[in-house]
Amino acid sequence: MAFNLLENTVIYGFGAPMKPLHLPVRYKAGTFTTMHARYTSIALTAALFISDPAAHAQWQPVGIPAFSAGMVDYPVMAIGTDNAPCMVFSDWTSASKLTAMKYNGSSWQILGSAGFSAGGVMDPTLAINAAGTPYVAYRDMANSLKITVMKLSGSSWEVVGSTGPSSAGGAKPSLAFGPGDVPYVAFADNSFSNNVTVKKFEGGSWIPVGAEGYSPIYAAQIALAFNSTGVPYVAYHGNSAGCRVERFVNGAWELVGSLANLYDARITDLCISPDDVPYIVYNDVGDDFHAKVKKMDGGDWTLVGTAVSSGDENPEELSMAMDGAGAIYVAYTDTDLGIRSTVKKFSTGSWQAVGNMGFTGPMSNSLSLALDQAGTPYVGFKDAANNAFKTTVMRYEDGTSGVASEGSAMSSILMAPNPAQDRTELWGLPSGAVITLFDLLGNQVALPIRATNRATLSTGHLADGLYLVKVQSQGHSRSLRLNIAR
Repeated sequence: MAFNLLENTVIYGFGAPMKPLHLPVRYKAGTFTTMHARYTSIALTAALFISDPAAHAQWQPVGIPAFSAGMVDYPVMAIGTDNAPCMVFSDWTSASKLTAMKYNGSSWQILGSAGFSAGGVMDPTLAINAAGTPYVAYRDMANSLKITVMKLSGSSWEVVGSTGPSSAGGAKPSLAFGPGDVPYVAFADNSFSNNVTVKKFEGGSWIPVGAEGYSPIYAAQIALAFNSTGVPYVAYHGNSAGCRVERFVNGAWELVGSLANLYDARITDLCISPDDVPYIVYNDVGDDFHAKVKKMDGGDWTLVGTAVSSGDENPEELSMAMDGAGAIYVAYTDTDLGIRSTVKKFSTGSWQAVGNMGFTGPMSNSLSLALDQAGTPYVGFKDAANNAFKTTVMRYEDGTSGVASEGSAMSSILMAPNPAQDRTELWGLPSGAVITLFDLLGNQVALPIRATNRATLSTGHLADGLYLVKVQSQGHSRSLRLNIAR
């Protein structure tokens, strides 16, 4: 196998040539460095990783992978009290308007109509209230990039309020529900140099919470959350001084903890534990953008364990969630594993991987992490498989629910010849098994087939090399390595 990883040249690997790969340039220690060596390592690591038959064993797709009709941007996920994951995204098949989909237990269904927003959207956010009603907030390209909030009412989406929360353009909205299921939205307000404004919808209109544009610095990223007594907290970062966390008490926003312990922090998410302790996840600019979590302890911000990962993370790809017992989960993309997704949980004093590290396909991005009522983690993302960039959601299935256990129907599958030339056969397939063939870059290279007991895979159109045969049936999955050699 040959990996040609020169910058801006076509990569020839297994099968057809891929599109040119533009390698990133990193600025470190006063020098710009193109990462040829790192990406050579990434490609080799990705190839070795995906060929492992145990890969993806514990993380399973929710419904079919890549379930959106076409390419998406800004996919965001939330899970309500009914444990059904819901995704919203900018939908390329609907002129970049907003589409929402929900998993009904067997398939993904559109909520309302596809492309329900008036125009294209940017920076969407999604929250589901206690009654199970989903709300979205976004930058509205049909309304001068103002912030618009909509909710699902019956089978259609309606705008919340006769006018939106922003009088001018806005950015990076974060949506949450306060006491009485009142929706709040925090956003960077163009009317105030992109400083933070927080508003709530009450009495039929959007009312400021404190002064509009109150923050002393502009906001490049914002997260909003409530503690158990209904106090709103906002975390944001803007300039090089790091991030700020503030709460609204006695009619004004006040700083939480010291700025010194949040220096060089680029905030991406905020959670508040059942005992009202705020946690933030961020990239540490002063430590090569490593992912870290801090919490308020003893009146100031303290590190939770060590860095979540010592590898290279995409600064825009961190997502955090907390279960009902206060356990923290963090999802991130790991460049060292081919820009694949990893989820870790803080347990017994350290960050521990939840299932396989790098469980998604390569080049996954726009991660969104959520937990159901039982604490089961789900990850939604923009899936680069087959260059489609559609939406995929995966769920962590503990125990053996998604793994071929000894004595199960999956454990009896046989495949021969292997190595193969123009075909290979599988025996011992469970009823209604779906067989899919992938190359080592995670690209699907043949149409899936459905069979019972026995199936033949044609391989004459494939180049020599290693491939992954994935068999799925009744919630179980098994992956087998296939070597094609002529």
